[in-house]
Amino acid sequence: MTTKLTKKEMQRMDKLRKDVLREGHLVTLRDIYDRAYRHFGDRLAVVEKVAGENVSYTLGQLVSNINAVGTALIDLGFKGSHIALLGENSYEWIVSFFAISCGVGVAVPLDKELDDETLGMLMDKADCDAVFFAKSYKKTVTKHMEANPDFKYGFSMYRSYKDERLIAFDDLVKKGEALLAQGDDRFTAAALDREDLAAIFFTSGTTGANKGVMLSHKNFTTNVDGIISTIPTEYTSFSLLPMNHVYELSCNIFTSTYMNAVIYINDSLKNIQKNLFEYKPDAMAAVPLVLEGFWDGIWRTAEDGGRADVLRKLMQVSNALRKKGIDLRPKLFKIITGKFNDRKGMTFSCGGAPSRADYVQGMGDFGFCVYNGYGLTEAAPTVTLNLHADEDPTSAGYPFPKTAVRIADPDEDGIGEIQIKGDNVTRGYYKDEAATKASFTEDGWFMTGDYGRMTPDGELFISGRKKNLIILDNGENIFPEELEFAVQDGIHYMKEVVAFETHKTILDKREKIIAVAVWIDKAEFPDLSDSELLEKAKKDLAELNKRFARYKKIADVHISYEEFEKNSTRKIIRQKVIDRYAE
Repeated sequence: MTTKLTKKEMQRMDKLRKDVLREGHLVTLRDIYDRAYRHFGDRLAVVEKVAGENVSYTLGQLVSNINAVGTALIDLGFKGSHIALLGENSYEWIVSFFAISCGVGVAVPLDKELDDETLGMLMDKADCDAVFFAKSYKKTVTKHMEANPDFKYGFSMYRSYKDERLIAFDDLVKKGEALLAQGDDRFTAAALDREDLAAIFFTSGTTGANKGVMLSHKNFTTNVDGIISTIPTEYTSFSLLPMNHVYELSCNIFTSTYMNAVIYINDSLKNIQKNLFEYKPDAMAAVPLVLEGFWDGIWRTAEDGGRADVLRKLMQVSNALRKKGIDLRPKLFKIITGKFNDRKGMTFSCGGAPSRADYVQGMGDFGFCVYNGYGLTEAAPTVTLNLHADEDPTSAGYPFPKTAVRIADPDEDGIGEIQIKGDNVTRGYYKDEAATKASFTEDGWFMTGDYGRMTPDGELFISGRKKNLIILDNGENIFPEELEFAVQDGIHYMKEVVAFETHKTILDKREKIIAVAVWIDKAEFPDLSDSELLEKAKKDLAELNKRFARYKKIADVHISYEEFEKNSTRKIIRQKVIDRYAE
C-alpha cells in the first residue's frame, strides 16, 4: 500500500502546508493536530499493520479519538495526573500521548525493553496513576497494580479484560464519544500554556541513571517549528524507531502529523524491508545502525547477484560526473533507490549516535538524501543539523533555530564541553533538584556532557562523550569514539568496536593501556581457528596503529562472536561490553 501523489496533488499539498504555516509558530502540542485537521481536512494520516493487514486512519479519526480518550480520562478522575505509555509503536500509542498531554496531564513514555522491576520503579518515580499498555505487557501492568493499590487503572491498547481496572482503549473511546455527544468539553476546552509540562522521558542524562527529563509544550513545539523551517517536508514517512524516544516522537510523529505526511508504522524489525518495499515512504528517522543495515543490504544483494564490480564502476563514474556538475544518480541507481521510493531516493534523518562517514557518504552516492545532526533528550531533541551530510559526514552541522551552542573551556585544539541554551531545552529533571543543578551552569547553560569543537562560522564537530573519556597515566586525553571509527573504517570485518581503558603489568609496573572489544562474524572466516583469527586481528590492529599518535595506540584486543548488547534505539550499551572485558 503506497500513497502516490500526482504532481498536481503535491502542489495542492504544498499550498495547504503554506496555509498552515501562516498561522505562525506552534504554541502547544494541541495546535499540531487541530491545525492539521482544520487545513488538510479528513485526509489519510496513519497506516499500521494489524494481524498482517493494513489499517488506515484519517486525520478526522485521529482528532476524534484524541478528544474522546482525553474526555474519558478526565471523567475517570485523571485531570492533572501522570500517565505512562508502555508498548510498541501503534496508532493507539499516538492517540494516547496526545490525549494525555493536551488537556489531561503529563505523559510518561517508557522503554518497552526494560525489565518489570525497572518499569515499576520508573512509574513510581514519575508519580504515575495509570498506564496505557500493549498486549505483551499485561503481566507487567497487573504485577505493578497488585504491588501498588493506589495505581488506579491499566488501559489496554489491544483488548478488553474481565478485570474492571483494565479498560480497553476502544471502550475508553466509546465512553468519551458518549460524553462529547452530551456536550462535555472538559478536555476540548481545557486551557493549555506553552510552559505546561507535557511529558517526562527517562534518560541516563549527564550525572547518573534514571533521571526524568521534563519537556514542556514549548520545548516540543520549538523543535517541530525548527524542523519544518530547515528540512523540506516529505509527503510520507516511515515510523521505525520507538516512539518512547524523543527523536522519533518529536522529529517524525509530531512533524508528520502537523504537515500531514502519512505515517506508516513498522510492525516488526523482521519486516522492515518488506514494509519499506510495500509502503515506499519518502522519509524516515534512523539511527546509524539502521543506515548501516541499508548499506550492507545493498552490497550483499549486489554481491549475491554478481553485480558488485559493475556497481562500484558506476559509482566511480557517477562521482566523477558530479564533480563536473552532472548528476545522473536518479538514472544510474534507480534499480536501488526505486525499491524504496518510486519518486526519488528516500530521505534519512540520522541521529541518536555518530554515524560512520563511509556509510553516510556512500548512501549519498547512490542518491539517497541523508541529514545528520546532534541532539539529546534534554533538547527535545535537536541541537544542530547537517543538511549536507553526504558531502561532509564528519560534521554535526549548524545550531538549530532558537538554539544557542557554545564550547566551554576549549583546549589548544578548540575542544571543550558542548553547552546549550534555548526554548527547546528542558527545565530540568523531575523531582531531582541535585541533578538539575549539576547539569546547568550558573548563567543558565545546559551542560551536555559531550565534547566538541566549533568553527568560527558556528559549525559543530563532535569529539565524544565526557563520561567515555580515557585519561592515560601520562595525562593524555583520548576520545574512544575516534578510535572506534578508525578501526571500523580501517578493518572492514570488525563490525562493532568498543574502545576502553584497562591495565597491563609491564616490568612489574601496572600501566593504563587502551584496548578494544570487537564483534567479528565468524562465518566470514570458516578456515581460521579462534587463535588464528585473534592473531589476524592483532596483526591488522598493529598495522592500523601506525596511523595513530603513540599515546593513542591500541595495545590489546578482545573478540566477541556475537553482536554487542544494544538498547531499544540500537545503541551499543558500552558499559556492559567494558565490564565483560576490562579486566
